[in-house]
Amino acid sequence: MWNQTKKHNAFAITFTPRIITGSWLSFSSTSRTIQLRSHHRAQLDNLELERLIIFNPTKISQLLTSWYQTCHQAMPVLCTVSGPSVHEQIIPMVTANPKPEQFPIDHAPNWHWKHSYLYSLDNNHYFYLSGIKKSLLFQYQLLGITASLDLRTITTERTSLLCLYRFLLGSAFTSAKLATDLLQRNNTIEQLFSADDLSRMLSIPSNYTIEKHDVIPLLAACGLLVTEGNSI
Repeated sequence: MWNQTKKHNAFAITFTPRIITGSWLSFSSTSRTIQLRSHHRAQLDNLELERLIIFNPTKISQLLTSWYQTCHQAMPVLCTVSGPSVHEQIIPMVTANPKPEQFPIDHAPNWHWKHSYLYSLDNNHYFYLSGIKKSLLFQYQLLGITASLDLRTITTERTSLLCLYRFLLGSAFTSAKLATDLLQRNNTIEQLFSADDLSRMLSIPSNYTIEKHDVIPLLAACGLLVTEGNSI
């Protein structure tokens, strides 16, 4: 009988207008732990990715290619984007199963939207809603081709974090628990986590120094790996 491997690798990239990170991660589904094999971070000071729009694809492509080549093996590439060109909000709806046309969004065909249910409270049903222009999404898909990356997923940072939150809680996850945690944090998804969550989830080599600004990108990278396939 053929069994799917219980350990897999991925290269996770997080994009913001000022920072790009790239992390080679290895996940064991038996131990539910992730090993950080390499981590890269680049500061963008010359508007290369202003408002998440790729103004210097050559520089960014070369950067990503150089990071990916240090892995010395082929693996899927998973990405998050976070910045002003991505529309994100937590929105209440009167129905638990709304149709896309019921959301108060720009329904023009040049937008790509996705929603996910969060919790119900006081006869309202709350959803995380994200949208990106298809032209911008195409820029990132083209970047993956230019950099010779096996790009499998492009999603928002908060989508990845929500997936990780569910993964960390496992069978203890409930929408009521998520509601309580989010309401205590003014619906700020990033505040669902701490540095302790990162050390519990990720095995980090002793030669790496993880700064405070690395925590959320690494958590998002972990979320990408454990829920591979939740694309934007």
